[in-house]
Amino acid sequence: MSDVIAFKHGPFSAISMGLPGDHAGKSAVRIFLVEGSDKTALIDSGIHVGYGQLKQAFEGLGKQVSDLDYLLLTHEHMDHVGNNAALKRDSDCTIFAHPARADRIADNMLNAKTIVHAFPEGEHFDLAEEYLDWMGPDAVPVERFYKEGDTIDLGGVTLEVVEVMGHSMGEVGFFDPASKTLIIADPLLPAFNPVLYLYEDAHVMRATFQKIIDFIRERGVETVMFAHEDPCGPEEAIAKAEDCRARVDAIEASLRRRIKASPGIGFAELRDQICDEFEKVREWRALVSIDASLRDFERRGLIRRQGDGWADAG
Repeated sequence: MSDVIAFKHGPFSAISMGLPGDHAGKSAVRIFLVEGSDKTALIDSGIHVGYGQLKQAFEGLGKQVSDLDYLLLTHEHMDHVGNNAALKRDSDCTIFAHPARADRIADNMLNAKTIVHAFPEGEHFDLAEEYLDWMGPDAVPVERFYKEGDTIDLGGVTLEVVEVMGHSMGEVGFFDPASKTLIIADPLLPAFNPVLYLYEDAHVMRATFQKIIDFIRERGVETVMFAHEDPCGPEEAIAKAEDCRARVDAIEASLRRRIKASPGIGFAELRDQICDEFEKVREWRALVSIDASLRDFERRGLIRRQGDGWADAG
């Protein structure tokens, strides 16, 4: 098995691409080639600099990129959509995604600005280095949409769409009933990830953790495959979901403590203190998660605005 094909399981071949920047040497992204008797699909397109590895993996499996029929996107983040335009150009594949983030998938600059520069405290991060360089120079629109419970028939392989929102509010995974395999990209992020757990809504994220646990038990899942770590069995996947829930809980508990101890503490200072506590990089993803929790705390009357920051409302 080549270095770019991380593993094979049933109809799935995992293609691995190393990540740059703070992730270098620590984390990679995996995309999944799915071979049916009638159609060939790719789950996510990876990062742009990995396109050569993608083509090498296809060739190692006796295929050409031009053989690709469907590109099935899990969500809009840059390490999952970086080769969309190249694949469309070289294969004329049909591109599928959840409708909630189709606008970002179709526009690289919109995609970058709405997350990297979502807040003034993140505007010093360079869009090219942090996001745009991970994607090709062009973007292409989503052509077909799916939602919870939809199925994609590849001929002998049928993938069921499972919504797994929270990390992105437009994220899906896929379940293959024949092999009892669940593929989820980023809802269960590994602890070794160098950045703070990214979630856009903590309540939705927790609901997804529980949904994954229940799905594994109720559907008899035997293998769970991820975008950023090795596959595992059902009990280990359930333990990962519980650990992820505990990590989100720990971030929110730390936020509440710091606001209570330092009335008026500002957004950027909270980001820095939280990232330092959990030994994560001080960067733009952390702003997204911290803002999500602060908005929820304020909505529930747990904190209040004080000057340019927050104070405990109790």
